[in-house]
Amino acid sequence: MADIFHACDNTRLYDRHMSTILFIVPIIIRLLYATGLRISEALALKNKDVDFNRRCLSIRKSKNGQERIAPMSDTLEGALKQYLQYRDRMPIPRLNDTNGYFFVSPSGTNCQQGTVYTWFRKALVISGIPHTGDHQGPRVHDFRHTFAVHSLVQMTKSGLDLYYSLPLLSTFLGYKSLSAT
Repeated sequence: MADIFHACDNTRLYDRHMSTILFIVPIIIRLLYATGLRISEALALKNKDVDFNRRCLSIRKSKNGQERIAPMSDTLEGALKQYLQYRDRMPIPRLNDTNGYFFVSPSGTNCQQGTVYTWFRKALVISGIPHTGDHQGPRVHDFRHTFAVHSLVQMTKSGLDLYYSLPLLSTFLGYKSLSAT
């Protein structure tokens, strides 16, 4: 994970085309790792969904249509605020509208999944992590799985009974059933 974060943080553009992806990818990767969100859920976040006062994210557009809340850790909050410092410098009308997308392209539209996938694969190459396609090698969706496994490990180390904890994790991740988790 450290290698992937490092690669995302140190990616550079090689031409003059304006792009926000260089400061979106590091925060998107951290967001997925810290919350277990699906990439579609993260990219669908609106400004009103990121609540720094309550330190949570409101997931309104989920795969199963169930709204939920994801807490924000101190480090995630800091990273999101840093992203906003860069994002808010872009000359985009109504960038801070409550119904505006949180992760935006230079045109003011929301960032696309394909763009994140492309830059994630570049980060894998920089990290020396093989990705041969056809579900061989890490996928963006694997951050969700990593979050789930790390959460279960943390629950176990905290002495929580997994019989009771797994349904909580399942609900947190937005699954309809325990078997899907």
